[in-house]
This record gives sequence, structure tokens and C-alpha cells, in this order.
Amino acid sequence: MEHLAIPQQLLVEHQTLAHVISALRATIGWKYQGADFTRKLESLRFVGESFKRHLKHLLELEESDGYMRVVVDSRPELKDEVDALRREHAQFRTALRSTLGRLRRQASTDHEAFNAVCSDFLKLLDKLDEHGKKETDLLQGALLTDEGGEG
Repeated sequence: MEHLAIPQQLLVEHQTLAHVISALRATIGWKYQGADFTRKLESLRFVGESFKRHLKHLLELEESDGYMRVVVDSRPELKDEVDALRREHAQFRTALRSTLGRLRRQASTDHEAFNAVCSDFLKLLDKLDEHGKKETDLLQGALLTDEGGEG
């Protein structure tokens, strides 16, 4: 039963992260009135920190107990592709750390800098979507490919 717990946990974590991403996109898209956007900034900081925690947890699961180990164990020839995805995980961590750092220092009246932070968040989310597609393709190729044999 232990071998079924991790895929189930990964599924739940992906679903949770999808909800947080939806909240992040909604917060970024929130139209505010006036020159001061303190409430939007506070909300984006809150959702951004939640995003960081959930993404960090999911990446750690994928790297340690998730698909990466399973793919390399079952299909060693795909190690380079798994390593590339692992490097993307590191890039996500770095980009998110930088973006959240800028967001923490953000003044609630500097529209230009705030728009740049929001744009960087959206770019990160787009890259995360692309990454998810690569992971799905890798898993399908690794686990669903018929390697011949009986027949």
C-alpha cells in the first residue's frame, strides 16, 4: 500500500498547487482604484508565500519520492531528461526567491516596479505550465512505452 500513497499524495499536491496558482493569477488580475495598492500588495504577498510553500513541497516530493526516481530506476536511459527537469526545479526556486524578495521590498505606490513583479510571476507560472507538460510527456514515454517482448 505504501507504493500507492506517494502517487496519491503527488496528485493531491498538484491539485492544491493548481488552486494556489489560480488564486495567484486572480490576485495579479485584481483591478484596484487610486494610486495606493496596499491591499493588493498584501494579498499578493500572502498568496505568493503560499505558492512558495506548496511549490517547494511538490518539487521535493517529485525529486525524492516521486516520478524522478521511478523513471530513472525503470528507464536509466532517460536520466539526462530527468536531470534537465531537476535543473528546471532549481531555476523555479531561484526565480521565485528573487520575485518574492522584490515583492517584500515593494512600495505600495510604485506601480512600475509592481507591474514588473506581477509580470515576472506570470512568466514563472507559464514556465511552470510548460514544465508540467514536459513531466507528463516524460512519464507517458517512460511508463507507457511498450518495450517489446511477448506478443
